[in-house]
Amino acid sequence: MKKTILATLLATCATSAMAADIYSNDTTTVGLKGEVDAYFAKTDINGVDSDAGVAVWAKIQMDAEQKVTDKVTAFASFEIEAGSDYRGTSNDASFDDILVGIKMENWGAAVGEVGDLAESLDAIQKDDITNEGNYMGSTSGNTRESGGEGLVVKGIVGPVTLVADVYTDTDSNIDNTFGFSADYQHEHFSIGASYLQGETDLDEDVQLYGASVSTSFSNVYLAATFADFEGFDSFGFYPTDSVVEGYTMGLAASYQLNATRFYTTYAFADMDAIAGVDEGETYNLVIGADYAIADNILAFAEYQYADADWAIDESQTVVAGVYYSF
Repeated sequence: MKKTILATLLATCATSAMAADIYSNDTTTVGLKGEVDAYFAKTDINGVDSDAGVAVWAKIQMDAEQKVTDKVTAFASFEIEAGSDYRGTSNDASFDDILVGIKMENWGAAVGEVGDLAESLDAIQKDDITNEGNYMGSTSGNTRESGGEGLVVKGIVGPVTLVADVYTDTDSNIDNTFGFSADYQHEHFSIGASYLQGETDLDEDVQLYGASVSTSFSNVYLAATFADFEGFDSFGFYPTDSVVEGYTMGLAASYQLNATRFYTTYAFADMDAIAGVDEGETYNLVIGADYAIADNILAFAEYQYADADWAIDESQTVVAGVYYSF
């Protein structure tokens, strides 16, 4: 069934090289867009070496909007995706990023997998500027967001964006996870702060609070993030055997030269074990460049190096790829 739906959507969009409306009237618009990513990668991750190889990932995204009143619009969105990342390819198609909501000029609300509208940790991810590099600046984001059981409200008040979200769990023994953030945007800099509180699926406490700043001038972009956390167990290539507590820091820099961008990020985390034995320091370095072949085609190459005190070995990846959107 999923393959049939995907084939129908691909046939529908084949008449246009760019995103387009496939249906519209005075009150309703249904749009279609997609992306195909291709990778060529060589990896050596925590002592496991792989030969260089090719991998692909693809998605089709449907977006619908309907005017409810002159000021209120209802919307819905979902993706059908297949593939993986630069470490492998899966041809099984699945639905992802399903959400439905309402919006006005300066605010919106949605339920489902709501990250495409907003997430409270967005405000402290200003150093997340790589293409395929691991991100640890705020411990990689909210692990409950992808569960599809979220509710988010986003509002814009002048230069400040406010976000509040909650991720529910029907298990009576596990608390919901909630967060909120504020992000101030200026012409040349931005400042964001976030707070997250909840529980993991294993009934462990989760807490994260942090801040992120960025600035841009003369084609240069700089960003830094700091977060204090409890209850996380994944840090790039290196998961821990149980949840830990500690702090993490992320730094990022990029320079734009015409259609080419050069960038680097460095992420560092220092943690103590709560229940397991894995603890200590881990870090991740990415150096890369990308080139905009066209408005919808981006080519890139990245080198990544990482290590952790509790790991068997260091990790290195070399990835080149192309993102083609339509």
